Amino acid sequence: MKDRTIKALPNHLQPKILSAVAYINECSPNLDKAVGRINTCMKHLSDKEMMYVMSLLVFDKIIDMVKDSDEFKNHTQAMKARTIQ
Repeated sequence: MKDRTIKALPNHLQPKILSAVAYINECSPNLDKAVGRINTCMKHLSDKEMMYVMSLLVFDKIIDMVKDSDEFKNHTQAMKARTIQ
């Protein structure tokens, strides 16, 4: 069976990437089971594809880190100051 590719989507949002993310995320918060599922996915996906999978799995954490950064807060304040109220 050939992997289904949707041309309108970027590589990191292809069905096989999202399926792997869902498969790994499904066992959360059981870390041991998640590591087992990550190892299973590594047998079927390339290093680059696994990088996409792992990035999507930690995306919420990254957003929280950015949101809490001084740089983001300064940018938000600057954008609010430039907006006509």
